[in-house]
Amino acid sequence: MIIYKHGNDIFEPQKSAFRTTESTTKLSASETKVLQYLIENNGEIITREKLLEIGWPNKVVVPNSLNVAIANLRKAFKTKIEIIITIKGAGFTIAKNTFIQHTIQPEPISLVNEEMDAEKSDKKNISIHNDGHSISKSKRQLFQTVSFSISFVVVFTWVTLWVSSWQSPPCISFNEQEICGNIELLNLEDLPKTASRSLYIDFKGNIYEAQ
Repeated sequence: MIIYKHGNDIFEPQKSAFRTTESTTKLSASETKVLQYLIENNGEIITREKLLEIGWPNKVVVPNSLNVAIANLRKAFKTKIEIIITIKGAGFTIAKNTFIQHTIQPEPISLVNEEMDAEKSDKKNISIHNDGHSISKSKRQLFQTVSFSISFVVVFTWVTLWVSSWQSPPCISFNEQEICGNIELLNLEDLPKTASRSLYIDFKGNIYEAQ
C-alpha cells in the first residue's frame, strides 16, 4: 500500500483519507484523485482542465467543482502553509518534495498461520506443545527483531529526506526553468523572457535570477 507523508501528516489514497495529528478527514473520490495527481507530479503546474479530467473522468462538470475540491483539501490539511498553490492564470501545483512516498508492506500471513497450527497441535500432545511453544516464541522474537530493524531504517530515511526538504525552499519547474522561493506569489506573466534556468521569488513577489 502506498501512502504519502507531509511531516507528521499522512495521505492514504487507498482509504481516501488525510490524517493529521488532530483528526482524520475522509476525502471524496475526486478529491483523492486530484491530490494524488498533484503529489505525483509535484513541482509541475497542472492546468485546471487536466485536474478536471483526472478528478471527474468521462463526466461533464462545472468548473467550480474543482474549486470546491481544492477548498476541501486545504481544510483537510489544517495548516496555514499553502500546500496546494494556485498559479494565477495557469493552474495549481504542489512544490517539490512536499510529500514523501512510502510503501507499506502487509503483515506476513505465513507466520500467523504457522503459530495457529502450532497451537492446534499443542492441544493434542504435551511434549509437542512445549516444543511448538519454544519454536513459536523464537519465531516471534526473530520477526520482532527484523520488523524493528526495517522500521528503524524506514524512519531514518524518511527523517533525512524530510529535513533536507525542509531546509530547501519550495521549487517548481516551468518551461525548463526551476523557480524557487515564494511560488504562491508567482505570476507567469511576470517571468522574464530570457533568464537563467534558476529563478527565485522573494516575499514581495519580486523575481531574481538565482546565483
